[in-house]
Amino acid sequence: MDINAVKVLLEAQEHTIRSAMELVIDKLKERIKIAKGTVSDLIKSVEFSQAEILDLKKDISELRNSDSDKQTVINDLQSRIVVLEQRQNYQEDYNRRNNLRITGLLEEKGNDTWEQTLSSVAKIFKDKLELPLIDIIRAHRIGPHLCLHVLEQLLFA
Repeated sequence: MDINAVKVLLEAQEHTIRSAMELVIDKLKERIKIAKGTVSDLIKSVEFSQAEILDLKKDISELRNSDSDKQTVINDLQSRIVVLEQRQNYQEDYNRRNNLRITGLLEEKGNDTWEQTLSSVAKIFKDKLELPLIDIIRAHRIGPHLCLHVLEQLLFA
């Protein structure tokens, strides 16, 4: 074989290898381009996610502080409720000290006024109990109306 034929064969083989290498390089360049786009998209997504995570962490911190503040207010209000309930119970007990319940007081036909009830109670104190006239702050009817003879039996019930 002569040298020129070998040169031609070598050049043909070089051209074939070069073409194959260029195809491989072009495919690799395309894959690298796609990978760069994917990596770029992933970087943007991670940056966005990190920003959102930071915002959420900030919100969580604010909510925890707010929750702590609200819990403090709730605890204060609960303690105030306990104090107010105790004061209310004391006031109710104190107000009942001067109360008398008289049952069986007959109701007059028609409208029975406060003055009529007061007069009836004062009359019972004077006639039945033989007590001197005392200051009556309020007199009003409660519950069912009973007969007069029940009054003597249930006077201090």
